[in-house]
Amino acid sequence: MLCGGILFAFLSGKSAGRKKERLGGLNKKIKETKKSIKKTEKKKRETKKSLESKKKNLDTIKKKKYKKKKVAKKEAEDFLKNFSKEKK
Repeated sequence: MLCGGILFAFLSGKSAGRKKERLGGLNKKIKETKKSIKKTEKKKRETKKSLESKKKNLDTIKKKKYKKKKVAKKEAEDFLKNFSKEKK
C-alpha cells in the first residue's frame, strides 16, 4: 500500500507544491518588469513632446522678423559724431 502511494505521487508529476511557488515568483518579476517598461515609455513620450514643443518655439523665434527703424541720414551722421566724441 505504501509503495502504491509513493508510485502514484511520483507518476502524477506533482512536485509537492513547489511548482506554484516558483511560478508565483516569476509572475511577480514579470509584472514588475512590465511596470518599469511602461514607466520608461511614458517618460520617453513626455521628453519627446517637450522636445517637439521647444523645437516649435525655436522655429517661431527664428521666423520672427524685426523691422529696422528708419533713420534719416542727418540723424545717423549726428549720432556717429557724438558717439565718436564720447570714445575719445
